[in-house]
Amino acid sequence: MVAPYIADEVKHPFVNTAPVALDVFDHAAATTNASRLEIFSAVSASELTEELDGAAEWLGVQIEEILLAALGRTFGRTRGDGAVGVDVTGGHRWLCHPVTLLCAASWPMGPTEMLQGAHTALKTASGRPAAQSEILLNVSPAHDDAAGGRALELRVRRADGLLHFDWLYDPARLDAYSVEEMAEQFPLALVEITSDAGAPL
Repeated sequence: MVAPYIADEVKHPFVNTAPVALDVFDHAAATTNASRLEIFSAVSASELTEELDGAAEWLGVQIEEILLAALGRTFGRTRGDGAVGVDVTGGHRWLCHPVTLLCAASWPMGPTEMLQGAHTALKTASGRPAAQSEILLNVSPAHDDAAGGRALELRVRRADGLLHFDWLYDPARLDAYSVEEMAEQFPLALVEITSDAGAPL
């Protein structure tokens, strides 16, 4: 009897290949001036704020590393797997640091791998970008001028002891329901990273 043919294990885009470029936008960039930015805001529960602060201390990382990992998970779940350019500023990073963010919805990028990717990306990031990314993670509201010309900005700020997540977006590039979906997924991704990730190397 002939042995049955068993196909090679299906490979995930992150296994043995470079991740594909991910387009998180619904519409292509126009040649005209950018539209007026819209904003979608959400306030975290006090437990989530405490969870983020506690996880940063326990894991020995900066808060923006956890936020960046959660953003990668959010894009993975809402836009697909791949890699996207993101600028990060605020917190302990006063300049705009351009990073390549790995975005994945699941395996093989578990919470630990997502945090490791964010940690490594920020650790090796240059503080002097050659070009501005269309996406900004802004952890410091004092640096709002860094958002100029961005098609999407996630602004994370603290007020009254709670984290506030402001999603500023160009409605010519992103539909409102897409941003709402990201805003819904982000705290879930944040809980996953803070609860299950191991400390990066």
